[in-house]
Amino acid sequence: MAELQIRALRKTYPGAAAPVLQGIDLDVAAGEFMVFVGPSGCGKSTLLRAIAGLEPVDGGDIVLDGASIVAQPPGERGVAMVFQSYALYPHLTVAANLGFPLKMQGLAKGEIRRQVNEVAQTLQIEPLLERLPKSLSGGQRQRVAIGRAIVRRPKVFLFDEPLSNLDAALRVQMRLELARLHRELGTTMVYVTHDQVEAMTLGGRIAVFNSGRLEQVGRPLELFQAPANVFVAGFLGSPRMNFFQAELRGGALHTAGGQLPCARAGRALVLCGVRPEHWRDAEAGCGLAVDADAVEHLGDVVIIHGRLAGSGELLSIKRAPSEALPQVGQRLWLQTETEHLHLFGPDGNILPATP
Repeated sequence: MAELQIRALRKTYPGAAAPVLQGIDLDVAAGEFMVFVGPSGCGKSTLLRAIAGLEPVDGGDIVLDGASIVAQPPGERGVAMVFQSYALYPHLTVAANLGFPLKMQGLAKGEIRRQVNEVAQTLQIEPLLERLPKSLSGGQRQRVAIGRAIVRRPKVFLFDEPLSNLDAALRVQMRLELARLHRELGTTMVYVTHDQVEAMTLGGRIAVFNSGRLEQVGRPLELFQAPANVFVAGFLGSPRMNFFQAELRGGALHTAGGQLPCARAGRALVLCGVRPEHWRDAEAGCGLAVDADAVEHLGDVVIIHGRLAGSGELLSIKRAPSEALPQVGQRLWLQTETEHLHLFGPDGNILPATP
């Protein structure tokens, strides 16, 4: 197991309006499963490629096991990368694909065969060893790509959106496989995805990226329950957190569509956030007035989309299918507990607990 440290890493592409990496500082503990998540173009894949040595950087350092690797060529860094496209050799069998890194190291054929069989057993792909990649399913190809990384016995595994080409059911299966592999191997893993479900279910910790900046790092539930800013709050959660403008005064949040009690003193204009699952019904004339626009039945849950009366701000409400559901155009009155209110200041950051 190896500890990975990233220090003030910077990267700008020629002609770009802004740096793709803006002084990233991050520690990944030995044996940790760290997930980089964020929208397309946020810098997460660039950072992963920089760690692998596939992307030169403009400044900063990458330290692995106490030694800087930022100037080392990719093959000498002690990392192995699994790509979104699998990157298998189409003319080689599965066994030959798995053994190729070992062949490049000059290992004897018997030792290569032993290690390949060992990895194939771990990944449950032993029946596939004599087949070519073109005869494999997407999930099987991804297992082979992961196996080719495992045989190198790296200090750190790097995964660049490895499940994005798979269908929904297979992605769930492969997430379970990756979690099992991490438990069995105990190797440090860094995983890039834009899928928040993958991030929340796989990551021991999550690093949220936005426009080349590291917005927040923490355990999945920490980020979900206590986001540091509007971006993190809106990125994690489906549907996303509801946001609406309010005036804080007199221990309540006042909006054009009503008011909510708030256990906070002071007076200020704030952006208020409430997750869809934290709304509950209130008596008519109490709480916030919301006019239903659409009702989506998703099987295990119902999503109600509406607009805050007086301002037209969009809000979403999660309900169980067994609950009473509104008709389109019906007015709802909503309330929430004060502990589920997230208040953000003009800079987009969460307001501190004390005013």
